[in-house]
Amino acid sequence: MKKIFVFIFFYGCSLSLIAQNAKVKNAEMSWWYNQPAKKYWEGLPIATGRFAAMIGGSINQEVIPFNDETLWSGGPYNPNNPQGPQVLEDIRKKILIEKDYAAASKASLKLGSIPLRVQHYQPMGILHLGFNHDEAKVQNYQRKLSMDSATVTITYRLNGVNYKREIFASYPDQVVVMRITASKPKSINLKASLSSLQQSAVTQLLNGDIVMNGTTTELTEEEYAKKVLPAAMKWQSRLKVNAEGGKTSYLKKAGKTGDEIQISNANAVVIMLAGATNWVNYNDVSANEKQRCNDYISKAVKFKYAELKNRHLRDYMPLFASCKIDLGGHEKAKMNTTDRILALRKGAHDPLYISQYFQYGRYLMLAGAREKTLAFNNHNIWLDNMEGRWQGRWTLNINIQECYWPIESTNLASLNESLLTFTEILAEAGARTAKELYGCKGWVAHHGTDIWFNTAPTDPNPKASVWPLAGPWILQQLFDHYSYEPDAVYLKRLYPLMKGSAEFILDFLVKDPETGYLVTCPSTSPENNFFTTKGEEASVSAGSSMDNQLIRNLFRNCITAIKVLGEDAAFAKKLEDTMKQLPPHQIGQFGQLQEWLHDYKEMQVGHRHISHLFASYPDDDITLRKTPELAKAVKVVLDRRGNINKGWSGAWKINQQARFEQPEEAYQILKSMLTDISIHPRPEDSDITPSFEGNQGIQGITAGVVEMLMQSHSNELYLLPAVPKDLKDGHISGLRARGGYGVNISWANRELKEATITSKFAQTCNLRSKTPVKILLNKQVIKLTKAADNLYTFNVEAGKTYTVLPN
Repeated sequence: MKKIFVFIFFYGCSLSLIAQNAKVKNAEMSWWYNQPAKKYWEGLPIATGRFAAMIGGSINQEVIPFNDETLWSGGPYNPNNPQGPQVLEDIRKKILIEKDYAAASKASLKLGSIPLRVQHYQPMGILHLGFNHDEAKVQNYQRKLSMDSATVTITYRLNGVNYKREIFASYPDQVVVMRITASKPKSINLKASLSSLQQSAVTQLLNGDIVMNGTTTELTEEEYAKKVLPAAMKWQSRLKVNAEGGKTSYLKKAGKTGDEIQISNANAVVIMLAGATNWVNYNDVSANEKQRCNDYISKAVKFKYAELKNRHLRDYMPLFASCKIDLGGHEKAKMNTTDRILALRKGAHDPLYISQYFQYGRYLMLAGAREKTLAFNNHNIWLDNMEGRWQGRWTLNINIQECYWPIESTNLASLNESLLTFTEILAEAGARTAKELYGCKGWVAHHGTDIWFNTAPTDPNPKASVWPLAGPWILQQLFDHYSYEPDAVYLKRLYPLMKGSAEFILDFLVKDPETGYLVTCPSTSPENNFFTTKGEEASVSAGSSMDNQLIRNLFRNCITAIKVLGEDAAFAKKLEDTMKQLPPHQIGQFGQLQEWLHDYKEMQVGHRHISHLFASYPDDDITLRKTPELAKAVKVVLDRRGNINKGWSGAWKINQQARFEQPEEAYQILKSMLTDISIHPRPEDSDITPSFEGNQGIQGITAGVVEMLMQSHSNELYLLPAVPKDLKDGHISGLRARGGYGVNISWANRELKEATITSKFAQTCNLRSKTPVKILLNKQVIKLTKAADNLYTFNVEAGKTYTVLPN
């Protein structure tokens, strides 16, 4: 049976896009404040997909830290323990024969990478702008991030003059650009300079620009002392300042970064900032960072400011505008964002804030990941210290995947390229780890990685690190790109990665002598421990539920790809035979979906990870209608876990509850997360701005809102499956559904008002709704086949738009 799904067309600012979104009120998607940021995480983030800056908006002394996604400590290295196969044999003996899980957990640390942690993402530099403005005399201050245009503006009035700074990060030109203007001529005076937290940084004046060069800082303490990696990274940043009118002077102050550009009595000033490194690949640092950086600036200066801005807007705005949402509450736009956050914490209703938070997830993805960049860094490319959150690593056991959850459904499918490129590199490095650490074919990755694509276990705690199933989970997300828009050319590029991961699994599986099942061993349920029958705490065992779910998903998708591509039939047969020998879903003593092969008691009942619920979301192996008993078992897990944990954990639960058509349960988590700071709070966090620390929580919320309004899985397109009472009226346009469909939905009083569906392909559509509907093509009601529960089947023609109305 052909799968149903949907495609939304957007290329450029077309009339069709404008018409498509005509029902959405033009409320600006923005955050704004009436005071400068007092600490880093109160700033406004901008980025080119690769090169990032945080705008604090200080009046007198502006400080803008900037970063490059490829700037990390260390250099190319082989992290694998050459004794890995022998260690693996010993661990398996302890688990499968001796049943000594506690001892196996301790022994599993010997599989760890050398050193046992990833290298650190590190900062590049800081732009300093001094204005000599008396903050005490400033009036009408505002700083704003417009998500609609990816532009920050800072405005204020001082001594009768209106000042404005406009800042954006251009993906086409890979530079950060700022234009400073004033309402009176000759009113702009400033000093500009660069500095860095890197002790190696040195500046010089070159052709009127400040150029700063440096390396990274070596890690020598704790675990890193066991294997110190010399700094192989070289970087350069370059600052160009062009004044309109006035005088430009060049100064040299004391210190390695003492160069300064001084502007006096200018009418306007344009600032360009670029940065680059010598990173090429995980095993190659041969690029010329100086040439790269110079190229960015020299190409950008060919354009006037208005042209640079237009190039930025022409690139960004169609992407962001491809999906719009209107939940009402537009009067709240008059309040600054901090006041709205404080009001929400006191119980205020602010549906506009939900719309803006939804779009913030999309904005951050566009800022942090584009074509020809690496994958979105789930612990932020924005950085102002020498370590970053969780070393700045890409965390692969939920975080990176959750970042990408909304890209397909909210019309940002082009961002998939960044994850695919990342995974192609990961697989190349992971083939070395599969062979050296496990003696297996194919490729493997574990719970975290760095710019050197360390694919060995990288944490001193085995409950996190000893989890060799990162590949299948990332591949589930990458295969979803195909599900949303079936394309054999894309699948042909993806399939070798899928097959390589499957080959590793086939080699890694062993027969459990007790049950006869083929199991992963060692195996964990990411970051949760269990009590053995002896009452001991342990991390590793064999055949955890999540592993089995991931393997089934990967094998099913491989078989689908093989059928589409018409090749590798023998491999498909092998996968089918292997799937029959995997442990099935099991229901435990509390009625819960079992987390491990045996019904162990978990160390933390309310643990933040719900890894063994992968099968119900993002996969659809368990659903309300296909597997009702297993669905009940999933609900038991959600009830036992509770809603204490927010961040990425809470966002995952929003999606789970929406899948099970629990609108109020999903909404209560969503509401509490709107003003939450972090699942792992730190003193430097902000509690007066929308938090994006570990911002995969925001992307997960974006995906969750979609899941409440539309679902496409299990060969069905479902309209308004879980609309909560507080969001009873609204409109969303530019959604995509699996199979090649584009969907727009309007609703009132929680019921369908109107929807449109456009298919890219001629196919059969299975449409589900909460209430009876009729479907029109060219204003004529079409013939439907109706099943139970308001499920309608009808044929669709490619490119035609079908209107769905209440009946």
